[in-house]
Amino acid sequence: ADIENELLAELECMRRALVESPQTSVPGDGEVLAVFRLLQGVDAEHWNELALRHNLCAWSALTLPEGDFPQLSRLQCTLESLSYQTEHDPLTGLANRRAFDRSLDLEMERSRRNRTAVSLVIIDLDNFKGINDTYGHNAGDDVLVRLGRVVLDTSRRYDLAARLGGEEFALILPGVGQIKAERIVERLMETFRAERFAAPDGEGFSVTFSAGVASYKGGVRLAPKAFAELADQALYQAKRSGKDRVGLAPLPDVSDVSMETLVRSSEKMLLFGK
Repeated sequence: ADIENELLAELECMRRALVESPQTSVPGDGEVLAVFRLLQGVDAEHWNELALRHNLCAWSALTLPEGDFPQLSRLQCTLESLSYQTEHDPLTGLANRRAFDRSLDLEMERSRRNRTAVSLVIIDLDNFKGINDTYGHNAGDDVLVRLGRVVLDTSRRYDLAARLGGEEFALILPGVGQIKAERIVERLMETFRAERFAAPDGEGFSVTFSAGVASYKGGVRLAPKAFAELADQALYQAKRSGKDRVGLAPLPDVSDVSMETLVRSSEKMLLFGK
């Protein structure tokens, strides 16, 4: 199942890239582009089942002679290493802004298509400049790494944890609505509050963070940038309210519904009684 989901996600990403990119050149006569991906753990019979189930019959699959596989495997490992470096933050190991933007776009598209929930959490460390000024940048880096580890350790396999830059982090939670997302963030806060950090003077210190949560169920058209802005505004509200807390954004699927489609409370009383 993991191999299947990974393959489908990559194919969807490739399809969107090809559809959205303008044709800039015309291939010459007889020119053919072959795109390959090694699939360890998938045999020809399994591939045929996947192709039939997901309409991938236009994709060709070739089995490799045993002698050719090691060379191609090393090449793919090199490509995967380069890909990892371009899409991950070197300090925390979390996804970077580039990977975050792509994942958010894909998850929102999946939400629109399937009418399933997705939640976005934006996290910002409280008083982080004071930590660097008081304890030094090495201590600040330790705080960033530990927060990244806490976020990653509490994430599911199909969530995306990212460092957006500086002391700002993000968590994309597919299939999670606002109430559950709030509980997840509150558990993260509790875990991180318990972390103790070493200071040059020998005294330990603790750190908190604030978070903004935005949730979406695909009921209205909403751009990823606007969705992220909702989470940012919720984060700012949490900061203004005293920090070390969670702010919740208005639900766009509800707030964008026209008033004519809503039942007023007086009408509810008439229809349903007390």
